[in-house]
Order: sequence, then structure tokens, then C-alpha cells
Amino acid sequence: MPVAQPLRHLIGPLELLHEQAGPRLLRLTRLGIFALWIFKLALDPLWRLAGLPRDLFQPIGILALLPTGTLDNLLTPTGLTTLWLVALTVLAVGLTNKAFLLTSTLAAILLTAYSCLVRGFGPAVHTDTVLLLAVYVLAGFAWADFFQSKLSKQKTSPAMWSSYPLVTIVAILCLSYCLVGYNRFIRGGLPVFTGDTMEVWAIDASLRAYYFNTDIGWHIPEWPLVVFMLKAGLPFITLFEMTAPLCLVSSHYRWIFIPLMFSFHLLSLVVMNIFFFDDMLLYLLLIDWSRKYPAMRSAGS
Repeated sequence: MPVAQPLRHLIGPLELLHEQAGPRLLRLTRLGIFALWIFKLALDPLWRLAGLPRDLFQPIGILALLPTGTLDNLLTPTGLTTLWLVALTVLAVGLTNKAFLLTSTLAAILLTAYSCLVRGFGPAVHTDTVLLLAVYVLAGFAWADFFQSKLSKQKTSPAMWSSYPLVTIVAILCLSYCLVGYNRFIRGGLPVFTGDTMEVWAIDASLRAYYFNTDIGWHIPEWPLVVFMLKAGLPFITLFEMTAPLCLVSSHYRWIFIPLMFSFHLLSLVVMNIFFFDDMLLYLLLIDWSRKYPAMRSAGS
């Protein structure tokens, strides 16, 4: 088969990412994810939402379960500042890795409330979705470890379970790319790749207020070469998004995927004012550190 051989060279040997990971790598991952959330919250003056008209807010998610009076108190400068400070405090305690079962659970609840607040005032964004799900994974596996230690009759070393949350987070990251790629391909069809989609997206993004405003998107239609490059690159990027789950098992593919998608996100920042720095930092988990450094491996590896 003429196609199978080049594809095999591209994918290389199939080995599950992080299957040798130990507790040290898991602790570093917890530290990195919680530190990233602290950085994000520290840059976000949440209390400014209180200055927006109340009619703009549509409670979603867990906030839709709260009584109207509680929501009214939450949407005051005092309420929003309190939520902001409590979330930062819980995340800071989580950095110490002490009582992680409790702190990770509280962090998951508070960050969900924070995300619902932001999305309640505007269109849904997915720049921090994977990072939020990563906190869910860390909290979920902390509970799994707790119940395993209480219910299991066999004494199993915690080191043997360290790879599970790491693989799950990477799987979620890859699946997020995969679903975006398939959604674009199935719902948009060929017109997405042959029409003026990229020009429209760039101009539309320039009309929106983001943390990073370059205003370059306005000028995209004036540069035919740039338009051609964007149109030619979209199907190429979509293909890599759709095949992102290969990163879980192919080291060859990961070393193509990382620089390609990293460059894509930088281009999205310049052209569309959208910066997925959460996902870009999570690319560190696409590197199999435990295979490179024995100190990161579990005792049984």
C-alpha cells in the first residue's frame, strides 16, 4: 500500500503519552494549572461587571440555579470582589498541594461561577474551556484517589495512578481541537474553505473588544497575498485539528502539531485579536517529560 508507508513514518511508533508519569509530574501539572488561573484572575477586574446594565446579564449554568436576590447581591461591586478574592485565595492554597481534595473541589465550583458570570454578559467564548475542564479533572481524580484509598482492600501505590489525570487533560485538549475542526467541516462545508470566510472572520473580530486589539483585521481585504495565505491555510489547519487525538499516541505527530498550532494561535492573535494562551501553555503537557527525565516517572516504571 503506497500510502501506508509514508503515514507510518509520519506517525512513528505508537506509545501512550504520560503512561510512565509519576506523582512529581502530576504535582507540577497541578501547580501550573492553578498558577495559570491565578494569573488569569489577577488580570481580570471582575468587579467592573457591576457597572454594566443588569438587563445585559442572562444567568447561565450554576448561576441560573441561584435565587434572584442572591444574584442581585453577587452582581454588586462587593459581591464580585468577594468572589474574586475567595477564588484567588483558594487557588493560592491549592499551590501548596495541601488538602488538595478540598481546594481543587472549591476551585472547580468557584471557577465555574466565574466563567458563568463572564459568559452571562456576552457571547460564549471557549478560550479557557480546556483550562476549566483541567481543574475538573484534577478534582475528579483527587476524589477517585480518596475513595480508592478508603474502599480498596489492596494497597496500591498512588504513583501508579499519576498518569490518568495527565492523559485525561491531554485527551480533552486534543478533543477540543478535533470537535472544532469537525464542526467547521460538517456545518460549513466546502464554502468555508473556498469563500471569503477568513476575511469575514478577521473583520468581525476587529469589531469586538478584546484584551488584545491589533486592528489588523480591518486591512486584510487590502492585502491579496495575505488573503490567499489565510484561505490556503484554513483547510490545512482544519485537517490537523481533526486529527489532534493522534497526539496522544504519536511523538512524531506531536512535534509537527505543536509548532504548527502554536504558529496558528499567534497568527490568530495578530489577525483576529483572539489569544488562546491557555491552550498554548497546556502544550507543555504534549511533551512526555517522564520518558525524558527518570525523576518524573512512577516507581513502577
